[in-house]
Amino acid sequence: MVAGATTVAALLALTALPSPAGAAVQAGTPGLPPAGKVALVLGQDSDTLSDYRRDVLGNASLGAPAPAAVTLYTNLVLGGTPAPLAGMTGPVDWGAGTVDFARTLREYPDSSLAVGLYLSDATAGCNNQPLRAIIGRPDADVTAGNPNLITQYRAKVDEMVNRLKAYDRDVLLRIGYEFDGPWNCYSADFYKEAFRYIKGRIDALGATRVATVWQSAAWPVNTHPDHPEWRYIVTDPAHLDAWYPGDAYVDWIGLSSFYNSRSVPSQWGCGSYDTDPVGLQNRILDFARAHRKPAMVAEAAPQGSRTGAKSTSCIFRNSPAAVSGQAIWDGWHAGYFDWIDRNRDVIRAAAYINTHWDAQTQWQCAGGAQAGGPGCANGNWGDSRVQADPTVLSRFLTEIRKSTWANGTSTPNPTPTPTPTPTPTPTPT
Repeated sequence: MVAGATTVAALLALTALPSPAGAAVQAGTPGLPPAGKVALVLGQDSDTLSDYRRDVLGNASLGAPAPAAVTLYTNLVLGGTPAPLAGMTGPVDWGAGTVDFARTLREYPDSSLAVGLYLSDATAGCNNQPLRAIIGRPDADVTAGNPNLITQYRAKVDEMVNRLKAYDRDVLLRIGYEFDGPWNCYSADFYKEAFRYIKGRIDALGATRVATVWQSAAWPVNTHPDHPEWRYIVTDPAHLDAWYPGDAYVDWIGLSSFYNSRSVPSQWGCGSYDTDPVGLQNRILDFARAHRKPAMVAEAAPQGSRTGAKSTSCIFRNSPAAVSGQAIWDGWHAGYFDWIDRNRDVIRAAAYINTHWDAQTQWQCAGGAQAGGPGCANGNWGDSRVQADPTVLSRFLTEIRKSTWANGTSTPNPTPTPTPTPTPTPTPT
């Protein structure tokens, strides 16, 4: 969700299923928590994670457990700004909070790492050049030059894998996250081939603690119906199959979950969808069950809510209605955690984006603005920080203390160095 939301503007202008018991997954999959547990994943930028460490984990009276994993983002797109592997090679801010792998890994030394890998050239014509270079297609634009783009991209893939390997912790690599989000304009065939290539390099370079995550956007709107070959018709029963790289290449099946059974009426009250948002999410979980893969809820937040301001809104227009912290919890969080609990046979990792979206330029949405229009280019997101409201924080901590959750640790907040008291110089007598 971080990099490449600039093309979502045009798109924004636009039943729960029973859970079969005992969906088997492969033991030893990187990032997989102990049997019966769900890994708590917190994100999604270094500033957000540092703030949570200071405000929540650093408050000893709360006794808050640290997340089992933390989420950060990087990109693998040549020729733009920031450079490929930004955040890994040094701090960067896309307008969505600072991403600084070194800082976050230092502050959360025992947490696994979830990485969103951006591969889209949506801002440069949607030609899928990064994907075509990675897979080595004989196209003029990727074979020209010395070194050509194929060589350059593949070198960056290897550099990324080696960096992830050197972190010496479990990594959940979300390759081309939200692959079927039309804002990313991926080609299904190129995407699948690039996914397979990256998985092959992970194996060849011995990065045994790096798992691949195939993450659907779970966007419930049919887009480009005049071009069904682009594979953005989510009501097509074969939609997921058309994007799937294959069981040999996918370790986790992921999805975004910004809506649930309690929140859909308010979040979508000023918009429309082509398939039930919750039904689509459950369909992805059933796909994971059928392929015997663990599911990761890779992105989740109460879109449109503002915990600090105590308001909720439809996601397509910033039209806040005053509510209590309890109402925010009941209207989104309770539904999210209930849904996870009902699907614990397959959901083994679940994220929460604990971000003050309104404070980040990429996600700001002016009061009264229409999503995708002036003042709200990338949607109405709000403020999902649990610590911004005492009731939401209390309920959140009660939830993640349950035995359901696998958690991690963080380093303590730095203790201020006391200012030394000068020793008086004796007066000569």
